[in-house]
Amino acid sequence: MFFSKIIDRLALYDLHRKKSKGQHFSTFSLGTIARDEFYKSNVADVSIILNKSRKNNMVGTFSYESLIPSGDLVNDTLKGEVFLNKNDIDKPNVIFVHGWRMDSYDRIKNIFHHRIMNDLGWNMYYYSLPYHFEREPEHSLYSGELMISANIDRTVESTRQAIVDLRAFIHWIKANKTGPVILVGVSLGGWITNLMATLESQIDVVVSIFYANRLSYSIWNTIPGKFIREELEQHGVTYEDLIRYWKITDPSQAMPKVNKDNILLISAKHDQYIHIEDADCLWERWGKPKRYLYNCGHAGIVLCRKKLALDTLSFIQEKLKR
Repeated sequence: MFFSKIIDRLALYDLHRKKSKGQHFSTFSLGTIARDEFYKSNVADVSIILNKSRKNNMVGTFSYESLIPSGDLVNDTLKGEVFLNKNDIDKPNVIFVHGWRMDSYDRIKNIFHHRIMNDLGWNMYYYSLPYHFEREPEHSLYSGELMISANIDRTVESTRQAIVDLRAFIHWIKANKTGPVILVGVSLGGWITNLMATLESQIDVVVSIFYANRLSYSIWNTIPGKFIREELEQHGVTYEDLIRYWKITDPSQAMPKVNKDNILLISAKHDQYIHIEDADCLWERWGKPKRYLYNCGHAGIVLCRKKLALDTLSFIQEKLKR
């Protein structure tokens, strides 16, 4: 336990070497609206460009315009990587959703990519969250700075944009591919994946790894959110306020529309980024779906990648056989 916490603390020290220099705070303006209406989506107009061939795969990019424009042109064009099996008949379609402040897909690829490409032959899509990677505006100091911040309203709208656009992409896959759709999220991507599971019934299997549950909890009670919390408190926002403001982004406020038997949750007991107490809250609220508890911290994304790959892919394969 001590070793796991030390590794996480060192990683957090490095994380906070980059922090926001200006003020982000903005008040909240969302009125009363039903969750299903707030996150309502349509089919995206997806463009796929395949420009490389590797063994049995065609490699390229996918892109489309956001259905929830933020007004920032860079952020409002979604781009991601795609790897399609040349014999694309009934192949499973796996969508990976990355974590907050990641600046590449490498951590996720290091867990799953080669195993899926070489052994399973599934289609893979790497989805970019708002204000990350190519969607990061020039004035942003780090990837994801503008997605989660003390700007209460923008954080909610960024969450909405992520969910609506991801649902639109899933609808496109369902309309253009015959294989099942699997959603795999890591860290903040796990939170997005969990929220998706409460809204989108067209997902066949969900795996959420080292996931956040309530964004308000993470910002207020964990080290990664400390500077955002400080800014909120400077403007008189309390924890109770934040819970209320961000309630519509809370996955534990609703039951999943995905079959509970097809949901796998993976948490780290000594996670300093996402507390196990908050992860437990979702697991219990959802009626205790399949879960693995790792004896590590958040750094298990790197240190436990072989186990993560084995547990995740074994679970997916088991569900696809049924």
